Amino acid sequence: MKHFAWVFGGSLLLGQGFAIAGTCTAESSCIPPRLQFVPGQIIRVEVINRTAIPIEVQQLGGTEPIFLSPEGMSPFFWGGTIKPNLSLIFWDVEGGKLILNAEQIDDRLLRVEILPGGKIEGDSSIYLHDDGRIEVF
Repeated sequence: MKHFAWVFGGSLLLGQGFAIAGTCTAESSCIPPRLQFVPGQIIRVEVINRTAIPIEVQQLGGTEPIFLSPEGMSPFFWGGTIKPNLSLIFWDVEGGKLILNAEQIDDRLLRVEILPGGKIEGDSSIYLHDDGRIEVF
C-alpha cells in the first residue's frame, strides 16, 4: 500500500484520511512569515496611505517629513541594512492612530500600507536591521 502526505495550512494530511494537527489554521492563526532582505542589499520602499486623512512620512537621517494625502503613494525611499540602516516613521498630522502593514513584494521592494486604527496614538515606525530583518513598531 502506498502512503502519501501533503502539507496544507500548517497541517500534515496523510493519504489514509487522517490528519495530524498543525501549528496553525490557514489565514486565521498562522504567524506571517518574517520579512527578510539580503544583508547589505539596497532596497526600495513604497509607502501607501490607505487612510482618509493626511499623514506624514520621514526617513530618519535622510529626508524631511513628506506629506502624503489620503490614498496617496510616496516617492520611493531607498535604504539598506548597512549603516545607516533604513528607518521610517509615520504619523497622522491630526494625532490619530495608525496601523502599518508591511509586505515584501520581491527581493528588493518593501511595500508599507498605512491603515487607520491601532492601539496607541502617535508615531509608527519601521526599521531595517543589519541582518536584513524588518521590524515594525
